[in-house]
Amino acid sequence: MTTWTTLDRTVARLFTPARRPGLVGAEVELIAVTDTPSPRPADPGALAAAFDPDFVTDARPSFEPGGQLELSPAPRPGVDELVDDLQGLIGRAGGIARACGVRLETAGVNPHHCLADVPLRTPSGRYLAMQERFDRIGPDGRRMMRLTASLQVAVDLLPGVAGREQWLVATLAGPALTVAFDNSGGERTRIWRAVDPARTGYDGRHLDPADPVGAYAAFAAAAPRLPMPETAAAGYHLTTLFPPVRPRGGYLEVRYLDAQPPHRIGAAVRAVHTLLCDPRARRDALDLLLPRTADQDRAWGEAAAGHCPQATELLAIADTASTRGEAA
Repeated sequence: MTTWTTLDRTVARLFTPARRPGLVGAEVELIAVTDTPSPRPADPGALAAAFDPDFVTDARPSFEPGGQLELSPAPRPGVDELVDDLQGLIGRAGGIARACGVRLETAGVNPHHCLADVPLRTPSGRYLAMQERFDRIGPDGRRMMRLTASLQVAVDLLPGVAGREQWLVATLAGPALTVAFDNSGGERTRIWRAVDPARTGYDGRHLDPADPVGAYAAFAAAAPRLPMPETAAAGYHLTTLFPPVRPRGGYLEVRYLDAQPPHRIGAAVRAVHTLLCDPRARRDALDLLLPRTADQDRAWGEAAAGHCPQATELLAIADTASTRGEAA
């Protein structure tokens, strides 16, 4: 049986810095629909059958519970290379989909369907357990699983103080960057806030600037357990937590951005990467955001309503740092 001592050690490993930091990664989720004659959810099995081996190698495609197509290319040493990969893969995926009579949409929430329209496409034990837990709270757990789509950005975690700053900036910047790159009218954020605060931490319960690891371990310890497969490793419970930013052992996974159209992916990835990796931008962002550490529930509520007073200033910090880096 997993003990809390084991959980604490596992959480500490999640905050281990990268051995050779410098990579940036991203995953994009796309909503697949078929127009016959009105949009209906596409069959992910038929789409997957059309993937050629080269596309599978390059995109590492998978499907979310509602049939959303996720593209997960390998991390790259620079934002420009990564964005080129993502844009190219979205184009290739679109071509494959069109040949199957399927259209791929880049939106934070399925713009065509309600929950009743979209079945659970991947009824694995994990997803069924999540669904059962979320159903005790309300319908938004199912909405999150079946209707939402995101752009996730992964940034290598630096050692020491810099890594702690990265964690805080990545998390505290969530409301501002969500508003800046909104692609669902705030609906995706509203859904996530209502899913299960004990698992998502959208109220900031997992944050403590003085002890990030201890606070995350306490968050994990307090979250209700889902049924665990017999073959699951000791850290399985941690994979059933869905905070806005998740430590992954060597890198941070920023999870709060809506899925973006291809022409906006570069700006979104670059903003996250710059704020976390440029030392001056990181410090300026902390000066701006730390005063709201204890006010995350309100900050995310404002973001869901389309408002964040720090959004413009935070983007200006990122833009200034990007320009400074290009000049150097």
